[in-house]
Amino acid sequence: MSICTWMRGCCAPALCCALGIQAETGLAQNAAPDSSQSTTDSGTITREEFERRIEEINKRHEADLVERDKAIEELRKELTSRPAESRPSWADEQRSAESQRVINNLMNQIDSDAAANATQRFPVSFNPDLAVVVDSLFSASSDSRNDARNRFDVREAELDLRAAVDPRADGVVVLAFPRDVDNPIFPDGEPAEGPETGAEIEEAYLLFHDFGVPNLTAKLGRFHVRFGRQNILHLHDLPTSDPALVNQSFLAPEALSDAGLSLSYLIPNPWDAYLEADVEILAGEGASSESPVLRGDVSVDSPATNVHLLWNTDIGQNWNMEVGASWLQGQASSDNGEDADLFGGDFTLIRTDPTGGFNNLLIQGEFIHGIVDQPGGSGTERAWGAYVLAQQQFTKDWYAGMRLDWTEDANDASKEAWAVEPYVSWYWSEFLRFRLSYQHIDGDRDPEEVVMLQVTWIFGAHPPHPYWAMK
Repeated sequence: MSICTWMRGCCAPALCCALGIQAETGLAQNAAPDSSQSTTDSGTITREEFERRIEEINKRHEADLVERDKAIEELRKELTSRPAESRPSWADEQRSAESQRVINNLMNQIDSDAAANATQRFPVSFNPDLAVVVDSLFSASSDSRNDARNRFDVREAELDLRAAVDPRADGVVVLAFPRDVDNPIFPDGEPAEGPETGAEIEEAYLLFHDFGVPNLTAKLGRFHVRFGRQNILHLHDLPTSDPALVNQSFLAPEALSDAGLSLSYLIPNPWDAYLEADVEILAGEGASSESPVLRGDVSVDSPATNVHLLWNTDIGQNWNMEVGASWLQGQASSDNGEDADLFGGDFTLIRTDPTGGFNNLLIQGEFIHGIVDQPGGSGTERAWGAYVLAQQQFTKDWYAGMRLDWTEDANDASKEAWAVEPYVSWYWSEFLRFRLSYQHIDGDRDPEEVVMLQVTWIFGAHPPHPYWAMK
């Protein structure tokens, strides 16, 4: 079928309609009279006149198509007759245009950077990312003498502020407003103190992410000490409702924080593995964190040091393993006469769902060995402690796990405590979580059964999760 025939079949109805409309407006009256046609009173044209006009239109279209085909053939012959090297391909033209576009963008960027001050900030950058985190806890205990239990309260509220201070440094400030009752693992018979509500600087540091040395970053200010795996987390980020017993016995009831300088270096290696070394020089006070080991105050004039080594690697298609080692050395009293050394090891094992779903598994554990001089030259305590945690994710929002604890008193190795704590976590969203846990704790202390309901909610910019949170 020729294109003219196709056009006749497709265009005839439309032309009929158009010509009919024109005829109704009096087009036929202006046509030259012909012996083979007649005009009606209504102004319509005869069928013969209509067919003649259609034929004229088709002939003009055929002539136009013939002219177009001739022009196309002439251009094709001209292009074919050119030498191959003088005929740029479409791909070459596209690559040339893309290269020119990239060059133009780079030149514009260079001009823009040269014109702008290195520390220039736009008005919107003066507003830091802000988050408010509220952590509440209800507990019911079988031991009515434990004043820290059988109550409901907002355990802690945090104001988390983060912003870029400079193109090479970010600022982090975390202000904590705790409201809790003392609940030591090894109570000494004295009534618990609290609840006390106050404000404290939990963290406030500059993070230098472009330190001028490849692979080196630094923190300057107050921060969580990089000892073990869970001490760097805030209370609401823990996978359980309370810190592990060994961390409470050796580090702090919540987390050990201190002021100083922290250097983190990513170690190049021929095995293409992730190796990280952290070295921290700390004030060594420990008092504001209520540390049972670093018992000094502002009178401590010998800094503490902490070293943490980390190795992270994939051990299979769906398995990731992280292994760490820590050493913290400081003063066990304010007169600088007693030393404290803590040695720790930690591991984290994650299995991700090979189907891309939410059937993920977390296994984590830590141990701490302490060598702590006691006040007044009364001796040196060598104590141990550890925990193991397993957590299974079933759906996007539901987790279940269990933590096993055992620890000695860091200042009296003759005392020990152990606990079993199963729990279930339910995330309504990234910003609202409910957790129900049960804890049985026993040892050289009164046995206790505790049920805890934790409610944590956040508004504002969401603070970063630990990488193994499986969210």
